[in-house]
Amino acid sequence: MNTYPHRTRFFLASALLAGLCLMLAPPAAARVVDDFNDNTKTAWQDFTFIPGFGLPTEHNGQFDFTLPPVGQSIFTGSVKTTETFTIQDGRTVELRVDLVTGYGGDSFAVLFFLPQGESISSLTGYGFAKSTTDILITKGISKYFVNEATPLKNDNITLVLSLTGKGTSVIINAKALDKDANDAVLWERTVVDTAGADILADGTDSPAAPFLGQGNFGLLCYQDDGKTQDYYQVVYDNAEVFVTDATVLDDFNDNTKTAWQDFTFIPGFGLPVEQNGQFEFTLAAVGQSIFTGSVKTSKDLEIVDGERLELRVDLVTGYGGDSFPVLFFLPKGESISSLTGYGFAKSTTDILITKGISKYFVNESTALKNDNITLVMSLTGKGTSVIINAKVLDKDANDAVIWERTVVDTAGADILADGTDSPAGAFLGKGNFGLLCYEDDGKTQDY
Repeated sequence: MNTYPHRTRFFLASALLAGLCLMLAPPAAARVVDDFNDNTKTAWQDFTFIPGFGLPTEHNGQFDFTLPPVGQSIFTGSVKTTETFTIQDGRTVELRVDLVTGYGGDSFAVLFFLPQGESISSLTGYGFAKSTTDILITKGISKYFVNEATPLKNDNITLVLSLTGKGTSVIINAKALDKDANDAVLWERTVVDTAGADILADGTDSPAAPFLGQGNFGLLCYQDDGKTQDYYQVVYDNAEVFVTDATVLDDFNDNTKTAWQDFTFIPGFGLPVEQNGQFEFTLAAVGQSIFTGSVKTSKDLEIVDGERLELRVDLVTGYGGDSFPVLFFLPKGESISSLTGYGFAKSTTDILITKGISKYFVNESTALKNDNITLVMSLTGKGTSVIINAKVLDKDANDAVIWERTVVDTAGADILADGTDSPAGAFLGKGNFGLLCYEDDGKTQDY
């Protein structure tokens, strides 16, 4: 993708049944469930099968489960009682916790959503379980959506369990992030719990209904087998929850372009049209790189410390390796002509995370599906930095993640994959949602 943008074309829309829409998840403030810094266990309801056995202790600013071996599988857990969270249609409840350390292949750290009215003893609810050798996404004891023997780093990582209500179903996304590598994704899977009996990797989905409704944040230590280790331990820190409700900025169903501010270098050239319930850019070949774009003006957005802003749009189709759809956050006061801001650009052959023209955090030659996908860009303020997560979801496979990267834009001059981070500094503050079509080279395609 060179500087400055053949008839290039892509369609943008979204995905509620047959509806086509462009989605914004407004800022979701991180709710600190417990940072454990006061070394006092407050509003945690413990569970154990043996009185006093293996209960977690809060010390050294951490939450420590240490279980002696008992010769069989057993677990202990604790549920935070200060706040309940509700999984409902159009809402995502994301649970997060840092795993400081997990000892051995049979000590399972479990991040858990416990539905109201259920007992932790049955492990009924949604769980993300990990040891040094295995990873599971669970719905109950011996009811596993995913059960993989996957040796993977188990110290200084973050466990993330995202639960999204979609009609009568719950979309479950679990991932492990490497805190030593700017939260790079080590492992990720997405499954769907429908109203019917789903096929599980292990066990039977009975009762079948998903866990829509209220529930609580929970943490467990599962001792598997109980004869393989001298002790079983997991240590946690920084328990958080993000709750995000989706807002539709435009579903394009009225076929009337409203509150979009267009940009083009050549008057009238390549401006998007809203038709057939979609938003279409078609650019003629001009023999050089060029782009056009449009910014939604009806709603200002803002990136602030401690909150996450998520932009997403469905890409119906993108034509060729040099047609780049770009999902974009345009900071207030910046002109779209410089592409200054945060962008997520993708063609059939390349993927970029951008900060401006020829300023790329990520620039990968990656041949990847480019039709009927969703582009997602999450921007999280953290102090004077912005954490940028970009991912591609496959709409033909229950929104499975087919590509994802996370980068951090700090207050200093960061090392980019291409270009120089000047001026340095993250784009905290207000801005707008934008969509672009970037025609790269301008001589390689008929349009």
